Amino acid sequence: MIRRLSLRVRLTLWYSGLVAAVLGGFGAFWYWSVRQELYRSLERSLEQVVRSLAFILERSAEQSRQPLRPPHRARLSVHRGELFPFERPLREFVGPLPSDTLESPVWSAIYQYVLLNPRSYTIQIALPDGRIVWRSENLLGDSLPVVSGLEVGESRSLQASVQGELQRLRVYRTRLAQIAVGYSVQEIEAVLQRLAFVLLWAVPAVLLVSVVGGWFLARASLRPVEIIRQTAETITAHNLSLRIPEPPTNDELAQLARTLNQMIARLETSFQQVRQFSADVSHELRTPLTILLGELELALRSRKSPEEYEAVLSSVLEEVLRLHRIVERLLELTRAESGQLVLEHEPVDLTALVQEIAQDIEVLAHERGLRISLDAAPEVRIFGDALRLRQAVLNVVDNALKYTPSGGQIQLRVRSEGHEAIIEVSDTGIGIPPEEQPRVFERFYRVEKSRARLTGSDGAGLGLAIVRWIVEAHGGRIELESTPGRGTCVRFRFPRQQDQL
Repeated sequence: MIRRLSLRVRLTLWYSGLVAAVLGGFGAFWYWSVRQELYRSLERSLEQVVRSLAFILERSAEQSRQPLRPPHRARLSVHRGELFPFERPLREFVGPLPSDTLESPVWSAIYQYVLLNPRSYTIQIALPDGRIVWRSENLLGDSLPVVSGLEVGESRSLQASVQGELQRLRVYRTRLAQIAVGYSVQEIEAVLQRLAFVLLWAVPAVLLVSVVGGWFLARASLRPVEIIRQTAETITAHNLSLRIPEPPTNDELAQLARTLNQMIARLETSFQQVRQFSADVSHELRTPLTILLGELELALRSRKSPEEYEAVLSSVLEEVLRLHRIVERLLELTRAESGQLVLEHEPVDLTALVQEIAQDIEVLAHERGLRISLDAAPEVRIFGDALRLRQAVLNVVDNALKYTPSGGQIQLRVRSEGHEAIIEVSDTGIGIPPEEQPRVFERFYRVEKSRARLTGSDGAGLGLAIVRWIVEAHGGRIELESTPGRGTCVRFRFPRQQDQL
């Protein structure tokens, strides 16, 4: 059910639930902490009072050198309306405070506000045998419990109902008497009730404010997401130039917008490449097909001699072979880019491979009036596919043969440089214009189609694209340096064999 709700509602619910849990936990912890602290403070106060009384009793007994005794009027009856004997002041039984005690302002305050005129505390003093010798006036005829079994110096806390209200008691045993001090917990419980009342009203109020604030916060936070969604809906294959507005921040939403814009840019590039590929394929196939169609129609219009038919068939065969090469290279490049073409992975001696290529092209170079030179370091090895590496180098050398005028030179070099194995193919040919150099390794791209006519080349612009794929599939990279009228240098850089282990 929750999954069907909008993200804004779900965020608000999660936020509200979290705030409710935090407020509830905080309120419960606060209530418990206040309660514990109030009762701990009460226990400390009761302990201080009983210790003070014990100290005063001990000092008074030492001064008078008389044991603690019940009052002389113990036989008075409360039924005749006379004062209960134990309601007389404590000083009648313990005598005056010692002079050194009265000099202390602390004990003077205790004697004046706690012992002589108790208001909040209820105090009771009993002999070790359990007989009560004194109690505070606010007990009004009631008595505090007398605890049996207490050792001298031992104290105990307990609760008891005194005059119809619950009191927290602290009972302390001295060698002379058992001192009991009580304090009503009604005040503490009243404070706790007021605190609970405040929490019961404050927590829902804060929660309500949090829910409303969470709703608007979720709405404001998701506003950029809504803008992204609306913009993404308007982007189609016909307007891939549109971009999603990026928030002027560096948060997750800005990063999402940038990532989507990068994806749209890649899609735009891919669409452009597909359109360009379709146009290039159509153009490359249309030329030989037009030639085929024209020559066949011309051959059928009139009767020709066998030699003429043979010439027509030779021309047709040449165009068919050209179509075959284009289709084969397209299939090879498509299989390579889709991962269907698997390369071998074995040690390859680049020095030996380039030496074989130099020997193979020497005859062709001699026919065109070109010189071939080789500068190869011994045993430069990499891991790779020897057949594909040979194909890549031969494609570059073939271009050097086509675009280098008679009397020029083609130089092959193999060397090691740091952790790289390097193959260089340089020529003294016509070179490549600087504006054309970044695109020479793209499929179907040919530098100045007039160059192909001048050199007699019928390439479709796929050879260098295959070269780039072979080099990159071996973990290498291609560098191109060319100056129009002075020549071109193509450099392959591969990781060396020991670095690929």
